[in-house]
Amino acid sequence: MSGEPLAKKDLSPKFSKILNKLNAVSDRKQMHLLLDHPWDAPTEGVWLKKRENLSIYGTPYYDLATEEEKQRLSLYETGCWWHTFVVFENLVTEYYMKIINHESLRAFPDVVKYMHHFCREEITHAMVFKKAMTHFGIKPYPVPDNLKDFYKDNASIAEFPLKAIYMTILIEWFAENNALIDCNNDFVSPLSRAIAVEHHKEEARHIEWGKNMIREFMHQVPGFLEEAKEYSAPWMRGLLDMATTNPETYDRVGFNDPAFADYEALFESVIFCENRQQINRKIMDPILRFFIEIGVYDPAYHDIWEAARFGDDIRAALASFDKGKVEELDNVMSVKYNVS
Repeated sequence: MSGEPLAKKDLSPKFSKILNKLNAVSDRKQMHLLLDHPWDAPTEGVWLKKRENLSIYGTPYYDLATEEEKQRLSLYETGCWWHTFVVFENLVTEYYMKIINHESLRAFPDVVKYMHHFCREEITHAMVFKKAMTHFGIKPYPVPDNLKDFYKDNASIAEFPLKAIYMTILIEWFAENNALIDCNNDFVSPLSRAIAVEHHKEEARHIEWGKNMIREFMHQVPGFLEEAKEYSAPWMRGLLDMATTNPETYDRVGFNDPAFADYEALFESVIFCENRQQINRKIMDPILRFFIEIGVYDPAYHDIWEAARFGDDIRAALASFDKGKVEELDNVMSVKYNVS
């Protein structure tokens, strides 16, 4: 992508209206660290996610685990999510403040104003997740190098930072969809539910801002769309699989049955079970429809999506988005593979 900053231009009326609304909502109300969550909720023996969303649910390993082990798995799988939020939201804040200070977006003051809100809210979110980990006695997890180096590897301050915004929003959108699915019933701790719900109120605004940043600037940043067509599918599959299984989490639970010691077999069973496929479809469906809308999904690149195990999901999203696009895909694939 070009290292030249974008020239000042008038934002589209639609995006300007959205920015004004987002800024006004953040001006009016932001998450409160102490008052928006039931910190007096009990901690002993509670579940932090529903059992149907445990990584081992729907696999033979579920019946091998004791009830206490399943409860601990709900604790540590949620705790791992919380710690990932702590780390990533601190990285987001640091990177976005660098963008603000570098004035990469100086031509768009309303965008910069919202990024200030974004950073303020992310700082509070990280504090809430860290407080929740302490509340439930969950120690921090090791931080993967690919997370620590996320912005170093995928973005440069010297250029218009659309790729970094795109990838950030996809991570937050994916994580939000997952967290809400995990906690959307009365079985889980009221504190765990409140953390997911209150966090989503602000993250939904961040995601809306990011989606509209992509719509507004994607055709002005040279190479952005063509590059996104190539890496989005394998990158999203990597996120899904990495978030589903974690050896540190399983170690902390301390399963008694020796079958759990074979992590290769355990991971394969978890990642490919039908229950996980259904959860992943719910997580990915709105994201895939966004990819279709903006052209990141292109039938000419369909093999990449098949290789990333999104073939059936893409067809379902195409059908719900526009049935004519399924026919377009079929025509492209027929020509490509000479299928009469």
